[in-house]
Amino acid sequence: MYNTDMKSVEKIKQNRKFITTVLIMTALIICGLLLSLIRAWADFYTDHIYISLRDPITHITENIPFPLGEVLMYIGATLIILPIPILILLIFFRKNNRYKAFVSIYFKSLAIIVLTTLLIYTYQWFTPYRSSVLGGTLPAEREYTLEDMRTLYIYVIDHINEECVRVPRDENGNIIYDSKKATEQKVSAAMNGISDEFPRLRGYYPAIKSAMCSDVLDWMWIGGYTYPYTLETTYNKYINRLYFPSLYSHESSHHMGYYKEHEANFLSYLALVNSDDPVLRYSGYYYVLRYLDEAYYESCLASGNVDMYIKDAEEHPLLPQVYFDVISAQKEADELYQQDEHYLEDYSDEAAEISDVGWSTQAEILQEYDYDGVVLLMLRYYDGKL
Repeated sequence: MYNTDMKSVEKIKQNRKFITTVLIMTALIICGLLLSLIRAWADFYTDHIYISLRDPITHITENIPFPLGEVLMYIGATLIILPIPILILLIFFRKNNRYKAFVSIYFKSLAIIVLTTLLIYTYQWFTPYRSSVLGGTLPAEREYTLEDMRTLYIYVIDHINEECVRVPRDENGNIIYDSKKATEQKVSAAMNGISDEFPRLRGYYPAIKSAMCSDVLDWMWIGGYTYPYTLETTYNKYINRLYFPSLYSHESSHHMGYYKEHEANFLSYLALVNSDDPVLRYSGYYYVLRYLDEAYYESCLASGNVDMYIKDAEEHPLLPQVYFDVISAQKEADELYQQDEHYLEDYSDEAAEISDVGWSTQAEILQEYDYDGVVLLMLRYYDGKL
C-alpha cells in the first residue's frame, strides 16, 4: 500500500510538472504572438534581441557539416507520423502497463517538441516577419505611374547588358566564376556594404549549406531555404552558378532578420548591384528582371498599352550573350543533376504538383509581401533617383 501511494504521488508530481511546462510554453507563445502585432515591439525585438540570439546560435550550427535544420525537419515529420501506428498498437496492448506508459511518455514528449518548435518560430521568425518593411527606411509609398515602371524596366535592362560585357570570360566566352567560398565572401561584403541604409545587414554571414534533398527542391522550383530554429541557410545544389549569388544573398537577408520575401529579394538585388564584382552585379540585375518584366507587362496590359511594352522590348533588348550565359549556366546545372542518383525521381511529378499548390497558397497568404512585391520596393527606393 505504501509503495502504491508513493507511486501515485510521484505520478501526480510528474503530471503537474508537465502541465506547468505546457502552460508556461503556451503562455510564452501567445504572448509573443500578441506582442508581435505591435509593430514598434516587432521592430525593437528584431533590431536588438533577435540579433543577439542569432549570432551565438549561428556560431554553433555553422560548424555542423550538414544542415541540422533539415535533419530536425525529417525527425519532426517522423515523430508526427508515428502516433498512427502507436495508437493502432495500443488497441492490442491496451492491458500492457509498460506499453501504456510508453504511449503516455511519447505523447507528452511530442507535445513538448511541438510547443518548442512553435516557441522558436514565434520569436525567431514570426516576430521579425511582423516588423516594419525594411525597418521603415524607404520613402512613403505613393501611386506609381506606368512611366515610372517603364523607366525602371529600361534601367535594369540597360544595366544587365552593361554587366554582361564586363564579366570576366574564358577563351570560349564562358563566364569565369569564383569558387563557392569566394562568392560567399564577396556577397557578405556586398551585404555589409549597404548596412548603413539597412543596419540589420551589418555583421557576420555564415556559409550556406547544400540541402540534402536538393533534387526534391529542384522538382519543386525551390532555390533555397532558411531554418529559423537553427539559423542555417541552405541551397539547392542544382541551381545554376549565375543564380547562386542572388540566392545566397536572398537567404542571408532572411538570416539577418528580413523575413518577408519581397524584402529579401530587394536587399539581394541592391547589395549585389552595388558590389565591386561584375558577376555579382550581373546576377543581381538579371534575377530581378523576371519580376520587373512581368509587372511591367501586366501594367501595360491593364492600361491597354501593350504596344508600349512590345516597343520597349524591341528598342531595349537583352544582348544575345545574356541568353547564352543563362542557357550555359543552366546546362551546367542540368549536367550536375544528371551525374547524381535520384531515388525519389518517380515522385517528381507529384512534388511539382504539390509545389504549384504551395506557391499559390503562399502568394495568397503573403500578398504584398510575396516575392514579386520587390518591384514596389524598387519603385520606392528609386523614387526621384532615376
